[in-house]
Amino acid sequence: MAFRVLYDANAVFGALQRSILVRVGVAQARFNLRVLLTDAILDEMVDAVRRKYSDFSETQGESLKLAIKEAIPDCLVTGYNYAIESVTIADPDDGHVVAAAIHSNSQLIITDDVAFTSDALEPHGLEAQSPDDFLTDLFDLNPATVRQIVNDEASERNCDTEELIDLLEQRGLIRLAQHLRRD
Repeated sequence: MAFRVLYDANAVFGALQRSILVRVGVAQARFNLRVLLTDAILDEMVDAVRRKYSDFSETQGESLKLAIKEAIPDCLVTGYNYAIESVTIADPDDGHVVAAAIHSNSQLIITDDVAFTSDALEPHGLEAQSPDDFLTDLFDLNPATVRQIVNDEASERNCDTEELIDLLEQRGLIRLAQHLRRD
């Protein structure tokens, strides 16, 4: 059975990190993964992008959500609301994320949100992992696929791979960038 991971909204907020994580979702079979999201997580991500970039329209937000759902088929978790009441987390607004992870039998929540503490997650058999740690672990598991993802992203951005690795590091994917440079 595939290892199940649920992306939190903050993991897919930044365009570069989102693109890399979506590419992982497209290639999920190569990692024996199942990448999951919810409509609420995608809405939260779009709302955050719209707050940061006032010119990001509702239409662009809907297009972005649709593109992610099309890129990662069968990624949506539904029917998890029943589990929200069983979740105790520092930020109650994040309860839906943990509930979706519980309902989908996920093992990891990919997030930088400090509310996802081990005390809140362990009772549900869950762990939180930063996008950088997650991507670095995937690199250790399948370096060729992670390199291809990075090369494809560089090509799409019309830059060379080294420039993209520098950008990854600047955007907080420091360990991943270090791994990409050393091998």
